[in-house]
Amino acid sequence: MRNDTQKNAARFLKDEGGNFAVLSAFLMVPLFTAASVAINLARINLEAAKMQAALDAAAYAAVRFDGEGQAAADAAAMADSVFLANFGTPQGVDEIGTENAGSVATQPIGVTFGTVGQETTATTAYTLKYAPLFWGLQPYTIRRQSVAARMPGRQACILALHQTASRAFEVSGGANVDTSGCTITSNSSDAQSIYLSGSATLKAECLYAAGKVSATLAHLELACKAAVEDIAPIADPFRFKKMPTTAGWVNLAGCGQNFVGGGGGNGDCNGTSKTPNNAPDGYRVELKPGTYGSLDIKGNVFLRPGHYIIDGGSLKLASQSVVVADGVTFFLLNGAQLDFHGGATFRITASTSGDWAGFSIVAARNNTAVATINGNSNSSLAGIIYMPASREIQYSGNGKTGGECVRIVAQEITMIGNSSFQLDCKAELANNTINNPGAIRLVK
Repeated sequence: MRNDTQKNAARFLKDEGGNFAVLSAFLMVPLFTAASVAINLARINLEAAKMQAALDAAAYAAVRFDGEGQAAADAAAMADSVFLANFGTPQGVDEIGTENAGSVATQPIGVTFGTVGQETTATTAYTLKYAPLFWGLQPYTIRRQSVAARMPGRQACILALHQTASRAFEVSGGANVDTSGCTITSNSSDAQSIYLSGSATLKAECLYAAGKVSATLAHLELACKAAVEDIAPIADPFRFKKMPTTAGWVNLAGCGQNFVGGGGGNGDCNGTSKTPNNAPDGYRVELKPGTYGSLDIKGNVFLRPGHYIIDGGSLKLASQSVVVADGVTFFLLNGAQLDFHGGATFRITASTSGDWAGFSIVAARNNTAVATINGNSNSSLAGIIYMPASREIQYSGNGKTGGECVRIVAQEITMIGNSSFQLDCKAELANNTINNPGAIRLVK
């Protein structure tokens, strides 16, 4: 029996076919494992590259949508749509989370917005768990991120926000407008988005229109080669600033009827002093910050620095008024109206501190009232005129050489007189700027 076993073993060892079968069995496992690893690595790299490309497209879209005025949540949702359109539903990939998580293609990417220096940024990120093919391999996590940034373009002095209005920005008649240091921008897609005609003159760094520029002016001078048409609209740059709230109205009973509308001879004048019934020549009424039902200034009035809230009435400077208001911001709430007559003499500079530093006139975002700002040659105004819902601002500056530190934002803007805008106004505008969209680049 023992001899038979030894003979059979010797015969088997001498059999080359049997040896090959044994070796093949031993080698099959590592070969199969190596093939599985190679295949899965290739698929992982493919999915990672596809994810990165989709995230790059999404980041680019996010910073563009954000720059065009979309709310952050809406811009993120649009970027997510771009990502899913490019990435789709990866094969063999399950979304990290609960075992019953839905399809990858229905899960949103992470989108965050920020700033780096002067650039606005959008960061997109996504994480997936790769479920490997074949057996014996652990799931692999794929993480990718992309960052896109937009450098601000040329600075705008005037921004018309209406997206469909004809002549959203207009210079006509005999107006003379000089914005040599900065641009004029209109978000309207109309064929006459920017309208220039008549004997008026206009100098500007450049004209930007979401629609077209209609210009028949004989005196049009641009620093750029030509007006830029069919641009993407500019977002309201101050859309996230919080409006103040009203309080009890200031009592103007003692301010004198020749100085302030509603004024009289009884009581004090806004807690300052009682105006004499027969005020001497050169007498000046002094007002303090607060909430006013209306503020109709008729005479010589000094406004202390601070915020003046007009609650539903009007802010009016009559033709004979003389107003000094340094470090002041006017707020037009609850439909309050604005009317600066042509004969008024005023010196207005913006607040220098607080959330609204750099702003001289601010209207609520639901205030559609038309406004007129028209002083005489001795008048001056410095600051941002921010009336984002106003159907129209009719504006005339004093046209002085060197320009005024003024910026205007409204739905529609019409220049009705001589105006000159200064570019270098960092201090007066508290570093607030209105910039046209610049180039977008991928940072990471």
